[in-house]
Amino acid sequence: MDVLQYFQLNEQPFRIGPDPRFLYLSDQVKEAIAKCEYMARERIGPIYIYGPIGAGKTSVLRRLYERLSQQEKYNLALLISPNVKSSNAFLRMIMESYNVKTERSYDQSLKNFEGFLVKEYKAGRIPLLLIDEAQNLTRDVLKLIHYLLNFETATTKLLQIVLVGQEELAARIVRYKELASRMFPIAISAMSPEELEQMIRFRWMVAGGKEIPFSSDSKDIYKTLYAYTKGLPRDTVKVCDEVLRDLLVRNKRHATTAEVEQIAKELNLRI
Repeated sequence: MDVLQYFQLNEQPFRIGPDPRFLYLSDQVKEAIAKCEYMARERIGPIYIYGPIGAGKTSVLRRLYERLSQQEKYNLALLISPNVKSSNAFLRMIMESYNVKTERSYDQSLKNFEGFLVKEYKAGRIPLLLIDEAQNLTRDVLKLIHYLLNFETATTKLLQIVLVGQEELAARIVRYKELASRMFPIAISAMSPEELEQMIRFRWMVAGGKEIPFSSDSKDIYKTLYAYTKGLPRDTVKVCDEVLRDLLVRNKRHATTAEVEQIAKELNLRI
């Protein structure tokens, strides 16, 4: 018997991954998605989303991609961890994502891409470039992004950009003052204790679960989870996933606070 059968679940509730169906829409997540949608729709300008490791930034990006891909007016490209050093290599990645012809000449490739953006603008479509793990972008690549922001009419940006990365991304953009002055920041922070509990219950419900496998001291369990995970979704999900497996092995239905604490310690989480 596996975890799904044991707890009568339709799917794994605590699997690490950016599945947008399991993204709990806390106030800050809803605000971030709404702001990205508004900025893209109105062609106002580029955004960078930053926060600590495991805060759910990639899930936010995937949710945004899922929502906007259903609307014909957006032409989306999603680049994940583009670990390239030169602006030329990065430009080719972008153009290939949009099926735009690249050239041997860097300048000619830029002209081709500008022509594509103008064509999209005339057709009423909004090219939106989403870049995950953007803290890996080099200074040379950031310079290209700065240059691409010059493709605009008197009132409209031809290319909308959303960069998503760790806190280092914000620091790098702030140091690049010319780019920072053009971009709008969105910070994604850890969840509150209440949001952590709601997220766990939400994921359990999405997976088809009924009675959540915590004992009568569930409030203490949530407090313990928060203390060890610092409110970071990824660490919380890891602990809960291990709790399910531990209960299955020991033929139990509910975990205690002490058992949850022990699992958190085994995952090298500390208060």
